[in-house]
Amino acid sequence: MTGRTVIHNARLIDPATGRDETGGVLTENGVILDSGSAISKTVTADVKIDAGGKMLAPGLIDLRVKTGEPGAENKETLQTASDAAAAGGVTTFVVMPDTDPVIDTVALVDFIQRRAEGVAKVKVYPAGGLTLGLDGAKMSEIGLIREAGAAFFTNGDRPVEDAGVLRRAMSYAASFDALVASRPDTPALSKNTVMNAGAFAARLGLRGTPPEAEWIALERDLMLAETTGVRLLADCISTARSLAAVERARKAGVKAACSVASYSLFFNELDVGDYLTYCKVQPPFRTEADRMALIDGLKRGVIDAVVSAHDPQPTEDKRLPIADAAFGAVGLETLLPCLLSIAIREDIPLVKALRPVTSGPADLLGLPQGRLAKGAPADFVLFDPAAASSKAGSCAHG
Repeated sequence: MTGRTVIHNARLIDPATGRDETGGVLTENGVILDSGSAISKTVTADVKIDAGGKMLAPGLIDLRVKTGEPGAENKETLQTASDAAAAGGVTTFVVMPDTDPVIDTVALVDFIQRRAEGVAKVKVYPAGGLTLGLDGAKMSEIGLIREAGAAFFTNGDRPVEDAGVLRRAMSYAASFDALVASRPDTPALSKNTVMNAGAFAARLGLRGTPPEAEWIALERDLMLAETTGVRLLADCISTARSLAAVERARKAGVKAACSVASYSLFFNELDVGDYLTYCKVQPPFRTEADRMALIDGLKRGVIDAVVSAHDPQPTEDKRLPIADAAFGAVGLETLLPCLLSIAIREDIPLVKALRPVTSGPADLLGLPQGRLAKGAPADFVLFDPAAASSKAGSCAHG
């Protein structure tokens, strides 16, 4: 927005400060000039918008989005992903590096940035590949890629199995204070699995992913983070024990943060139902006890980021027997409805429920957005919580 704009008669939700009050926001040329109860329709502005009592919060920040661009544009492009993000109130997202070619060089980081500037409606940041080709054999040039604009470094869904390679990469990243995101997984335990291991999977005749696959890898990652001093994001943890491990590591001084996929807060393993392939995701839906433990973590403010884990798949890759169907589901448009539904159902204040999609991820990446502060970017989402939460049932449809 150019010129001076005021949005008034809104319920302001600012997780960064814990503020929940009636008021407005005054912006000029895309930057917040002021916000609070004193901002009303009487403020001088070129454009005046009556929010009609709806909630106004910082635009959501999503740290885990996959697109097919470059290499598999039939799945998703940066343009269509940004359209979905804007529709869901996501004003900033990070593109995962597992594209074709992999985002593991300065040139690919530059390509994503330039392409996004040309077609995206929202802010887009590339994540850099932690290892070349994401093959886990040789670390990428982390320093140069970070300087080029990579938000953080990750191997995506392919864990670095060689602890020596991971340790070197973490040590190198630590020297630049770069954030390393690692999704904890042990392929020897999770390979060729379909859903969470347990009685329900056995009843369906499906091979399940045991929670130990996550626990073992997470404990290793936390130990290496402790010895190297790197800032670690435990990416998409899905169990109560994993959350407890991250909290324990923090108390011991490890620079550990964690993210959770929105579907892990919304669904449990029983929602796979009658072999529903759109519920085939990785990490899988876990037990109800795990889901409730993660919701408790959301209440207590110990989850740093909730992500959409947006991973669209073509229909022909999903309408198959569940064992053959691709992993992945869309999530950009339903991230906000999922959180609002959970907040209403579990009686979680919105300033807490929205922190992991606003100021939480902004603080992890050192971004100025994600807050209603003077001088911050004027990235907002205006919503009716009751109407938005009614859309949450489609949270994991692929």
